[in-house]
Amino acid sequence: MKPFPEDDEDLTQFLQRHRSSPPPAVPGLEDRIIQSLPRRSSVSRPLILFAAGIAACFIGVILAQPARSPSVDAEALEFMESNWSGVIEGASTNDMTDYLAFVENN
Repeated sequence: MKPFPEDDEDLTQFLQRHRSSPPPAVPGLEDRIIQSLPRRSSVSRPLILFAAGIAACFIGVILAQPARSPSVDAEALEFMESNWSGVIEGASTNDMTDYLAFVENN
């Protein structure tokens, strides 16, 4: 640590000469202050912990669920069903009318 310059030494001496003494301690003041504070009910802390636990459970359930895919509109679903039915039933693959209708509408 650097030593103080001369100006600071003069200030330090001045403050040491003119420092005030602390007031005398009042007996029992600390006890009176503590007694004047309002009492906390013993139910509030467990109730808060219980509510926090419930909230944490709900958040955990929400975060643990897999991401939901966006809903498929009815037209796209109809196209997929007709396309799949065509594949299963052996319909001609050259028939692109369903596909073109789907693409033109979107």
